Amino acid sequence: MSNKKDPMFTRWKALNLEGLLQKQVTSQAGTPVGGATSPLGAPSVTGSFSESEIGGFETWGSPMLGNVGTLQTSQSGHVRYIPLASQWESVVAKSPAAECLRSSETDIADDDDLQIPLARNGNISRAELLALLPPSRYCDTLKEVYFRVFSPVFHILHDLTFEAEYQQFYHDPGSVSTSWLALMFAILAIAISALDDDDSLLSDLGRERTVSRNIKVLSARYRSAALRCLAADGVMTRHSINSLQALVLISYARLHRGLPFWTLLGFTHHVAISMGCHIDPERFPLGSIEREERRRAWAGMMMLYTIQNSSFGSLDQSNISQDVKMPIDVDDVDLLTGSGIPPTSDPTSSPSAARPTQMTYLLLSFRLHKISNRICEHIFTYPQSRFTSDQLESELFAIQEICDTRYQDGVNGNHTSLPVHHQANLHILRSHIDQLFLLILRPKMCRFLQGEVTAEMCTARGRCMSVAKSAISNFQTLLESSQFAGPYKWYTSGLGSFHAFHAAVVLAVGLLNPESQAEFDDTKELLGKSLDLFASLSVRSIFCSKAVPIVRQIIEVSSTQYTKIQQQQSKPQSQTSSQIQTPLHSQTPQHLPQTPLHHPQMYTTLPSALTSAALADSYALAHSQSLSPVPTVSSSCSDPTMQSTFGIHLHPQNWLGPTSVPWDSLGSSVGHASSQYGFESDVM
Repeated sequence: MSNKKDPMFTRWKALNLEGLLQKQVTSQAGTPVGGATSPLGAPSVTGSFSESEIGGFETWGSPMLGNVGTLQTSQSGHVRYIPLASQWESVVAKSPAAECLRSSETDIADDDDLQIPLARNGNISRAELLALLPPSRYCDTLKEVYFRVFSPVFHILHDLTFEAEYQQFYHDPGSVSTSWLALMFAILAIAISALDDDDSLLSDLGRERTVSRNIKVLSARYRSAALRCLAADGVMTRHSINSLQALVLISYARLHRGLPFWTLLGFTHHVAISMGCHIDPERFPLGSIEREERRRAWAGMMMLYTIQNSSFGSLDQSNISQDVKMPIDVDDVDLLTGSGIPPTSDPTSSPSAARPTQMTYLLLSFRLHKISNRICEHIFTYPQSRFTSDQLESELFAIQEICDTRYQDGVNGNHTSLPVHHQANLHILRSHIDQLFLLILRPKMCRFLQGEVTAEMCTARGRCMSVAKSAISNFQTLLESSQFAGPYKWYTSGLGSFHAFHAAVVLAVGLLNPESQAEFDDTKELLGKSLDLFASLSVRSIFCSKAVPIVRQIIEVSSTQYTKIQQQQSKPQSQTSSQIQTPLHSQTPQHLPQTPLHHPQMYTTLPSALTSAALADSYALAHSQSLSPVPTVSSSCSDPTMQSTFGIHLHPQNWLGPTSVPWDSLGSSVGHASSQYGFESDVM
């Protein structure tokens, strides 16, 4: 490995954290079980507790203690949760069977057939696993990339602990466990996607002709190596905190590659349960760091579960235990020293906090995903949902306010002087919030497009356009700002581009029904800009390569239709006929001014000109359900081809995640509309 230490480790040494670690180890040896402080008595944070220490946990006075078992840690560092009802040792402790039972818990044959699902090529030696690692200088680089870019976004590790273990691995590669090697490979698999297109590391390690292919192949290579390490460690029957962390990160890596991981996540969930992570670690004699590592791994896994659950349309999570506190909102160094630890783990309960911590983003993101799950239920059960759109919007506004407050510099009162990763995290949170606002507002906007022109629906339409513009602007900042462009291209070419494409489609709907010439011009210009943004990522992102031709055709078809409408309206007509035939939005500005997103207001009156009779010829419903959230408006004074075919695929269920977008049908719909005007379809 390189002799050059990274800044994190230098800072760590300066703070004499090695001494703190050793001090905690020493104090732990003479501390009663109920007062254990830190598990870091060995190179691995899994710690090691004797059976007598675990048995001493009975002194806890919790009324739920009777339902809590113990944690059994083997000599190899593997951890198993033993439910109280399964503790046979208390019954047969003095019988000859006792030793046999203890052995059966820890001694699992290396060739156990349960390893087959995670080991295609049979057994593999430690030397062979180490040979799968890239050269040491590349390990250093990718590790630093991970902790600079991804750890602040998905903070499930204790960075300082991993750094200490990495330095030990640097001096003695054979000293770490195979589960730790699995974690290392998972980190490499994720970090690869944050490299610049022209980074020589990609071409040195990969042999593919394109950047996207190199990233895909290398990421798959290291994910596969991580699974092979887990198989060698016996993950089907033996587990440690490192193996759980590796499984969570592998699922996270697959999520951002757009790969299925539902089955792997289910396995990860059961590994966590087998380690007792479904029970809050305060009930076990664990140190502060190991308690938080367990909570972080559980929180990360549950967030992935919520994301995947929503995308599958399976909304019931009642069978998933939630008897685990959220991780504490604290920096890793403060967790180690014991200073500055807040009394609560919920960042939403302390919006006046001076600054964001390493955990703030994950905690806020977790909260947003829970709201997202309720929004999905609202969409799928609309209009009989048990949640109202106003309730969901209020929750989002609250999170939005907390984000704006937490991500401020205590001196300057803004976020621009914060570290780059905090600024990027704020933009990603805003992107997520905009996405959720668009989903909440979609039913009302569609009712407006279908002819239900009330003050509430008009306001919803205006807010949808405002949120969509904000989303495109946020996407542009992340993609074009020099401090974000390189490290966060993994986001802009993935989930970020999906959010931006969703916003672009919403703007396209507005472009088909503009409220004024000025709005049409501004929206068309913004869509043109979004087209350029998608095009710049098309070489790296398959998603963007699919979005480019669709956005291009939307702009062309919308412009042609709008021109046709304008020509029809320019013909001499009577004043009454003009009031009826003119598109609704051309009258809106003087009667229905748009309201800011953060201060929504409802209109109480409508001008007499905007009656249902006047709208009869302006809107023709193309869907049997008047309250359906599918926009199917077709104006009588325009060709309905695009609205009727393109609109069918704008159902909110198609915009819950990147994998739910109906590319084939969406492309063919726009392509069919474009063929009416002589445009060539180049979709995919």
